[in-house]
Amino acid sequence: MSGDYFANHARALRFPWSLYHRPLERSLAGFLTRVGAAGGRPRVLVIGGGFLHELPLVPEVVRLTVVDVDPRVTERLDRIGDPRVERCLTIAPNADLRPLGEFEGIYAKEVIEHIPAPEPYLAAIAAMLAPEGRLWLSTPNYGDAALPLLEATVLELVGRLSGYSRRDIHPSRFTADRLLSAMREAGLDEVEVTKTPLRLALVGQGRRAA
Repeated sequence: MSGDYFANHARALRFPWSLYHRPLERSLAGFLTRVGAAGGRPRVLVIGGGFLHELPLVPEVVRLTVVDVDPRVTERLDRIGDPRVERCLTIAPNADLRPLGEFEGIYAKEVIEHIPAPEPYLAAIAAMLAPEGRLWLSTPNYGDAALPLLEATVLELVGRLSGYSRRDIHPSRFTADRLLSAMREAGLDEVEVTKTPLRLALVGQGRRAA
């Protein structure tokens, strides 16, 4: 991740970027509430922490393990000192996450589009869920015309002015059908894939069978 691309984390909740990200925050809030309501002190793995804008939405009982490939992310989160963030780790892009243990919830916001082989990756992280644990994913929606058009025009211009191009940053481009299939093949049930209101992003949710 270049320094210029890293700056996108700070933009996420500003207009017009908020048109993309706010619906994801609302969906993620519902997911976190559901995991937190399951009882006990559920452990949740956050893959790709970014600025962790959603931290205010995390129930007090939840304990987060946050992993990211960029040390600037983990250093920033370490400074927050929030008791809900139990661990914050910098990992290699191809790191095996299984030694981290099982989790009652896992979420990866805007991550899988950066993974060259996302289907095996989804299967690996789904296997880290505790029985009846839940997975939440979001990714750009390449199955409708709006997002590809924006990426090829306005967003590419913004990227170039910031010193990078968007052309190669998403090696894996998902449609709703591809995401649904990948999550089912990963062994999840109760799989649901929805589009955000402007059809710019996809949200996938699923549960590991007991």
